[in-house]
Amino acid sequence: MRKKLLIAGLLCLWTVASFSQARIILPDSSQITHNRDSLDALPRRVPQAPRHVPDSITPDSLAKLPRFTAWKIVERTGERYAAPMDTALYNYQQTTLPDGYSVAMGYLGNLGSPLISKIFFDRKEKNQFVFYDAYYPYNKDLENRNFYSMRVPYSRLSYQSAGSQQNKEERLQALLTMNFGKKWNVGLEADYLHARGFYNSQAAKHIDWSVFGSYLSDRIEVHVFAATAGVTNFENGGISDDRFITQPDSIQQTFTAKDIPTKYTNTWNRLKTDQFYVSGRYNLGYNRKTANEEEKGEFVPVATLSITSHYRKQYRRFLSYDTVFVDQARTIRAIDTVYRNSFYPEAVDDSTRFSSFKNTVALSMREGFRPWVKFGLTAFLEHDVRNYSMIDTVGDKRMSHRENSVVVGGILNKQQGENLRFNLLADLGVLGYNIGEFRAMGTVETGFNIAGKRTELSAEAYIKNLKPKYLEENYQSKYFWWNKDFGDTRRVYAGGRLFIPFTNTTFSAGVENIQNYIYLDADKNPVQESGNVQVLSARVNQKLHFGIFNWDNDVVYQTSSDQHAIPVPMLSLYSNMYLKTKIVNELTLQFGVDAHFHTRYYAPGYEPALLQFYNQREKQVGDFPISTVYANMHLKQTRFFLMLYNIAPLALKPDYFSLPHYPVNPMLLKLGVSVNLHN
Repeated sequence: MRKKLLIAGLLCLWTVASFSQARIILPDSSQITHNRDSLDALPRRVPQAPRHVPDSITPDSLAKLPRFTAWKIVERTGERYAAPMDTALYNYQQTTLPDGYSVAMGYLGNLGSPLISKIFFDRKEKNQFVFYDAYYPYNKDLENRNFYSMRVPYSRLSYQSAGSQQNKEERLQALLTMNFGKKWNVGLEADYLHARGFYNSQAAKHIDWSVFGSYLSDRIEVHVFAATAGVTNFENGGISDDRFITQPDSIQQTFTAKDIPTKYTNTWNRLKTDQFYVSGRYNLGYNRKTANEEEKGEFVPVATLSITSHYRKQYRRFLSYDTVFVDQARTIRAIDTVYRNSFYPEAVDDSTRFSSFKNTVALSMREGFRPWVKFGLTAFLEHDVRNYSMIDTVGDKRMSHRENSVVVGGILNKQQGENLRFNLLADLGVLGYNIGEFRAMGTVETGFNIAGKRTELSAEAYIKNLKPKYLEENYQSKYFWWNKDFGDTRRVYAGGRLFIPFTNTTFSAGVENIQNYIYLDADKNPVQESGNVQVLSARVNQKLHFGIFNWDNDVVYQTSSDQHAIPVPMLSLYSNMYLKTKIVNELTLQFGVDAHFHTRYYAPGYEPALLQFYNQREKQVGDFPISTVYANMHLKQTRFFLMLYNIAPLALKPDYFSLPHYPVNPMLLKLGVSVNLHN
């Protein structure tokens, strides 16, 4: 404890000292956003991308650059939409936990381990390389990539740590970006995560690098993004006896978390992703006349021609050197006794390779280039070449597969004006593997002022006919082999959201009907539910404020018509009760206690040999809060926190399983710091 407090003090001193080497530029009062809990100086001229319609955002209204501007781009078209920077003033400590990615998360207990949201509508469509989905919050995808324009160089350094040297978990994140004139920007980002784990054979390591850049002028816009990411995750298969957590007194011996036996001791998954993306856009338009005829005037884009290319290469390997037993005439590997099938005699060493080369051409008519043009319109053509390779269980060769996909589509949107905004997207597979696949999605947003406060109302819906992913139908490995012929999955969703400013309340609800849903059953084999499954969700986010006392609650109700196909907890909630005040003029303190909780249900199981989650019916988890006590502080451009994690066992019978046989970390002290420097 003394060592961690000393480290926290040294980090604070280093942070204060670092300001003597940096020139801090505070935002002008005109640049402050309406969110009082943000350090971000970005005026929000365009909305965030809708959750269900990520490709439908197309406005480009970031021409007038403040000191700091951040945006994301649509992969297909390269079009920009405003994005927040990672500068949240409060609740910073929650962003460092796997639990913080959703109201209810399921994961293997360790930072950096595979995870899945227990809120069904928080899950995205599966990737073509399905193994990639298990690490989705850590993935350095284009949809998570911020681009910047800075009048001064900007850097952010974040570090978090917990545990002793034996079970230490730490994460270091660094970002550096700068402009070369008004048009050019380049940046570099690194993310190093190493969590040795508090349970045996649980270590996780992520090493991610990415470089990015942009060139923006009136007529030409270019974005470039390149990244490499590697994951090594030791797999222990979960603990072999849950009583070590739920009934520790029955063990009749003293033990630590490292002493709890696990199914595997020398087994791991490795994942590698390399990708490169480039987009080029050429704007056709005219210069608007000004009163002074000698001035050039403001450039007004009328139409845009865009070309994008995205190459991705991915690799996954599963191997084990677990203990070997010798039974007279034969050798038995310990891990082989866990599985029903064994399709080759050697030690398990499965590998799957995937590559995708996607090119898109789009033509857009821009919204607002004339007063009577009230919407934007985009048409695009996309071609994707995908290659798969995996072991051939008959012989020593590898099995390969190539497929092509040609998709056409369009986007109709309106993003200017305060009373009505909408985004409509449709695409259709016309050639190749995805022929007949289509999506029709849309969002509508409106708002109105009542007594000077803005009430917001939005609705969203989609209809999808999705082809099965190749790896859902075909897979070969030592323990699992399948060759399926599934039908298309049909999904119909409708939902909406209402924000009431007077009570700081957000209501949202949605319902989805799914036909031919594909999932892994209790035997960990892919199956398809031929009937219809309905999922209904209602959510309330309520923030209460009384002086320095604050109480934030996020409550989600879910129900599924088929809990065998789509199991969900009936009730999930995140509650955060805290005091928020300024100790001195420059130091802000947030001190509180929070908890993630959901009702008991048959949560998904985890299969290391597939790097996938499956629907098990062996054990229920839930009815236990994952709680923390924390102090979150902000000093000028620095955020830092101290947290005591998983405190509920001090008052409740311990049952802190996130997934079946995977407990979260025992109670421990965590600390972290994040520094923003503008030189």
